[in-house]
Amino acid sequence: MRYYFNYQYLPKGAEQPVDTGDAVRITDEQTAKPPTLPDVGDYVQINYFRAEDEILSGRVKSRLFRYLVSDEDPDLHQCLVNIVVEETDDDWGKLIKE
Repeated sequence: MRYYFNYQYLPKGAEQPVDTGDAVRITDEQTAKPPTLPDVGDYVQINYFRAEDEILSGRVKSRLFRYLVSDEDPDLHQCLVNIVVEETDDDWGKLIKE
């Protein structure tokens, strides 16, 4: 099973998320044990190396798992995970002491 992740950001007051993260492929070596994913209600912060000062942060609102299955070739099995991160007014300084 190959895994792909896509993070979408839901700004405060918006009805639909904006597409922010590119799908991230997890390699076959990384699938030896299931990947750890944030659950609904968890706080997430993603810092992108490719863009200065670009940070996606908030609380996970929803997760959608879409499975693609091939009867002929099990090596083609895929799991596409979409995670919506919602903007919050929470004080991040109170979530963790660094």
